Amino acid sequence: MTTAANESLTCHGVAVTLPGVSGPFDILHGLDFSVARGEFVSILGTSGSGKTTLLRVLGGLLPASAGAVHHEGTAVHGPPEGVVTVFQDYAHSLLPWRSVRRNVALGIEATFDRPQRDERVDEALSMVGLAERADEYPWRLSGGMQQRVQIARALAMRPKVLLMDEPFGALDAMTKASLQDQLQKVQELTATTIVFVTHDVEEAVYLSDRVLVLAGSPAAIGLSLDVPLDRPRHQITTKERADYLELRHRVYEALGHDVGVPARTGERGGHD
Repeated sequence: MTTAANESLTCHGVAVTLPGVSGPFDILHGLDFSVARGEFVSILGTSGSGKTTLLRVLGGLLPASAGAVHHEGTAVHGPPEGVVTVFQDYAHSLLPWRSVRRNVALGIEATFDRPQRDERVDEALSMVGLAERADEYPWRLSGGMQQRVQIARALAMRPKVLLMDEPFGALDAMTKASLQDQLQKVQELTATTIVFVTHDVEEAVYLSDRVLVLAGSPAAIGLSLDVPLDRPRHQITTKERADYLELRHRVYEALGHDVGVPARTGERGGHD
């Protein structure tokens, strides 16, 4: 349960209106929710529902058109200290002429002296399982390893909050599963608050403490679903559990998918 004392991020009446070809276009409207410190919250929605827009607002990269966002009680106007965003496009976020170590150090090299910087980089690389590849170059690594480098760079900054925009969306299923489990371990070690945008229902339920589904146009919170599955979670045994399958079912329903259950009287099936 989120209380004022342990809130990391809060949205109060947040709305976003952006310019469009035919005039202003309402993307989000009336968003009210909080994320507790150390909580893992996933945000889902159909294509174009405003998931990435919401993440940008939380990270101070885009101002809300109405309402307010707070980080630990302070209004967000620009990127808050301690909030770091990890994007899907890892290939373009890494500098190919820098070693893995120097890529990971990029966000802290102007702030810390060499010994402190090396300590943070070594710690971050260890957490993502890349300590032995520190002197390699990104273009020699697989896509999954490149994404680990980007995550390590964020971790080296020791963030209070990680905002992750479909970070595993471009990876194959086996690599995605491996990184999901790596991310679980990282959060266990760091207690970092994570807000995770994804289009993958199974991924969201597997990783999260809570799932938020954006619905409607403009989008609002259509479902806020607690995920009380025991941790640590396992790719096979967790996903075979009846309670996991029930949670997955409820998220699919909230997204408007036909999950093979007859609609109750007065309900409408299919996509929004």
